[in-house]
Amino acid sequence: MERISSAHNSLVGLVRSLALRKHRKDTGLFVAQGLEHARKAKLNGFTPHTLLFDSDHAAEMQAAEIIAWGKAAGARLAALPSSLFTRISGRDNPQSPLMIFFQRWQPLEDRPPADPCVLVLDSVRDPGNLGTIMRTAEASATKRLYLMGQSCDPFSPEAVRASAGSVFAMKMSSLTRDQFSKIAKGWTGDIVGTHVEAAGSFRQPYRRPVLLLMGSESRGLPDELAAACTKLVRIPMAQGVQSLNLAAATALMLYELQLPFITDQRS
Repeated sequence: MERISSAHNSLVGLVRSLALRKHRKDTGLFVAQGLEHARKAKLNGFTPHTLLFDSDHAAEMQAAEIIAWGKAAGARLAALPSSLFTRISGRDNPQSPLMIFFQRWQPLEDRPPADPCVLVLDSVRDPGNLGTIMRTAEASATKRLYLMGQSCDPFSPEAVRASAGSVFAMKMSSLTRDQFSKIAKGWTGDIVGTHVEAAGSFRQPYRRPVLLLMGSESRGLPDELAAACTKLVRIPMAQGVQSLNLAAATALMLYELQLPFITDQRS
């Protein structure tokens, strides 16, 4: 394992640059931190590009498995002093290791995927919301995610952190409105959207597979997307409350749709 002590090292510069969406797009790389993220990445078949360790606290870590994984994958492994590790982590409580991975995007399928529920997010702008939604999606046995429109980057540091590692479990695709329209026309089950003016409750039977369409935080579902839905449903709220946070509304919908498919490993 190499030792890095200079803030001017090219690898340090790469980590810092990946805080910016432009550099993540140009390189196809992103950063994640901590053993739990490392284990989730390994479980889901991600190949590490680089693994950086806090040399001052290496003895406290149970990292032998991760180091062996990185070596087998041909990743670059390096140790940094705590002061430098903290500076490049961008966090007050950095977690070792700090890892660089290649992003993973799925091509759009020629036919509808076999999943009982596919989640479509339109123009989600808050990376914290997106990360939380990915975490909830994995917990509800939902793995297929379409990001439509001007959505924020699921591989941003904020989204990755909020996902608690679930970003590694998602099968994600980016698509345009036209591509969504093509998918919707050939969809054999229900296309479901939430809408404040919908008459039906979200607690009802649905035809599988379900394409769950959630609108942006500020605008909800635009008219053209609402028109593509076979069912518009409403989540009841107390008087005086106009809307739910997008992540909360998505969680309610996913659990309503996916509860029969969830196997609780703790039970």
